[in-house]
Formats: sequence, C-alpha cells, structure tokens
Amino acid sequence: MKQLINNQLLSAIRKVLQDLRAEAKLTQDAVITDIFDSKNVTINLARIETGTGNISPSTLFLLCEYYKISISNFFKRVEEVDKKLKIYDKK
Repeated sequence: MKQLINNQLLSAIRKVLQDLRAEAKLTQDAVITDIFDSKNVTINLARIETGTGNISPSTLFLLCEYYKISISNFFKRVEEVDKKLKIYDKK
C-alpha cells in the first residue's frame, strides 16, 4: 500500500522544527543527545529537518515535548508558515 505524503505540510513542519531548534540555540546533535539521554530514544533529526525522512506522530509529540510547545501551538505555527494549510471550521 502506498503511503500518502503531503509535501506541503511536511515542508511547513520541517520549517517550524528548524525554527524551534534555532530559537533554543541548539544543534541537531544537542537535541538528539538530550532526547536520547532523557528518553532513551533515538531520532534522526537531520532526516526530518532536510525532508529525506517522514515524521511520525510519536516523534512529533516527543519534539514538541522537548521544545515545550503544545501540539496545538505547534500546528498554529505550521499554519503561519504556510497559510494554505489553514483549515477553517464551517460552523
């Protein structure tokens, strides 16, 4: 079965993750090491940030937890990066 990939969404997610890391003034290696030391989990942040790898919901949650941002605020930032991704409620 073929996996659905929304490149526009993934691009915006990558940008937000890169921005969060830059705001924290951290290298990819520092983030990877911190997460491994605290959670005993290995992630390939370089692949996620460069677009050569897809991100799972669990990894996204882990990174949001690490950067101390809620999932909802994370996706608000994603929508700010790419306004075309904003979904409006039809109430």
